[in-house]
Amino acid sequence: MIILVSLFVMSETWALTGTRLISQSKSGQTALFNLGFHDGVKEGDYGVIIKEIRSLDRRDLRLIPVARARNIKISTNQSIWILYKIFDPELLVKGEPYIILSESQVLSGRRDPRIGRIALVTEEDKAAFRVQESLKDDKDRLSKLKEYYPEIEVMHERDLRMNEDAKLYDVDSWKKVGRDKYRTAIYKSPYQDDFRRQFRLSTFEKIVSAYIKKVNDPNFNYDHFYEQQMKSELSNHFKKKSNFDTEYERFLTQQSKRSIEDSKLYRTILEKGEAWSQEFSDEELKSVLNQVSILQEKDRRAYFSDDPKQFSLYLGYGMNVTDAQTNDALGDQRQGNYSLELEFEGTPLLKHETLERFTLFGSVRSNRTAIETSGYNTRVDEVSMALGANWFPYFPAHVIEAPAIFIGAFIRSGTATLESPSVAEKSNYTLLTLPGLRLGMKYNFKNNVGLRLAFSLDRMLFDRYEQSTLGSILPDQANLTEGKMNFSFAYSF
Repeated sequence: MIILVSLFVMSETWALTGTRLISQSKSGQTALFNLGFHDGVKEGDYGVIIKEIRSLDRRDLRLIPVARARNIKISTNQSIWILYKIFDPELLVKGEPYIILSESQVLSGRRDPRIGRIALVTEEDKAAFRVQESLKDDKDRLSKLKEYYPEIEVMHERDLRMNEDAKLYDVDSWKKVGRDKYRTAIYKSPYQDDFRRQFRLSTFEKIVSAYIKKVNDPNFNYDHFYEQQMKSELSNHFKKKSNFDTEYERFLTQQSKRSIEDSKLYRTILEKGEAWSQEFSDEELKSVLNQVSILQEKDRRAYFSDDPKQFSLYLGYGMNVTDAQTNDALGDQRQGNYSLELEFEGTPLLKHETLERFTLFGSVRSNRTAIETSGYNTRVDEVSMALGANWFPYFPAHVIEAPAIFIGAFIRSGTATLESPSVAEKSNYTLLTLPGLRLGMKYNFKNNVGLRLAFSLDRMLFDRYEQSTLGSILPDQANLTEGKMNFSFAYSF
């Protein structure tokens, strides 16, 4: 059945026909779809109408059966279906897209089932026994003589092979009339054509049911499924992956089975409440409690990984790696240049595979630095605000216990005071950085605390709007290119 489902899923047409509900009768039992015989559907087809449910924050797909239906009339681009079994009437909405799994497409390429017929003629009181014996194919014949044929080892299960897909049984008995005997019918099986039709529909429903169950399995992953079906580069007729399981795949299978066992244990604990441990001995209870503690730790780790933090708050300290002062300029050089910065960062589109790697941030900074202007070393005291964006190419900003490298760009605006102590002059300036760049790495711990190391490069433009004396030697405009190494403590929430 697994092979059959795989072939069904990977067929070129997929037997998945997209359509829209055009209209529906007042009773809801008749529906018109924009689906015609050009789409591979035939008049009289049975089908299953399915609604696709896609998640916005995860890359998955779920298929919800809406109704069982039969096509009663079809044209080139439209068809009328009788909905003889509706599972959820609220999912039938005019104009909405649906998928119709039709009998003709799902069973395309399959031969009609071969049906055999056997007539059993026996005494009327032995009819039931003879039918059961025939259905078993007399598999217990040797066991009746087991003293002569001892069983040493079971090599494989008994395999019954027939030329037909199914057999129909007719049961007759002998009726004596005078000296002659005549066959009299006790039971007649359905006509072969009717049974063949029922057999075909049963196969159709099994395939559809297995496919929907497989796709809706929480452990089913499309990427892994397509990877298993990828064709070889050398030959498009052969799969790249071998049919033999590797050691890693066997390990994953064991992990999956263990996960199912863990789920059963949790369910047992929840159903029985405080009395769940009464059936265990002391040694068994000790082992189970140890297992429960391991499961709780696994759930805790899964919680942190599945519940990413959208916002972060940073308190940073910056050290200058460049110095715009010179030994040739007049005045003492300013020592101990540093900055303090408070920053707020957020991820606008969390849990989106691509867009969650972009974050927006805003910050307030107090910066103590210096510059050389007009031959004098000049002190700069700045207060500014910055707005920008970061891109995390490898891991998103909320990743735990992994280095999240980022590249950022920002604009900065604020005010600054330039003071030259050697000539006792001071002026006030507006400040603008357009743009600034930074490169860094962030590391988050499980307790929501993190560290960040970043290098930033600002090219600040100063424009004077106030001066302390006329004819000041301080310039009307100045610029400062400054590189900083920033260390920050982070808290995510």
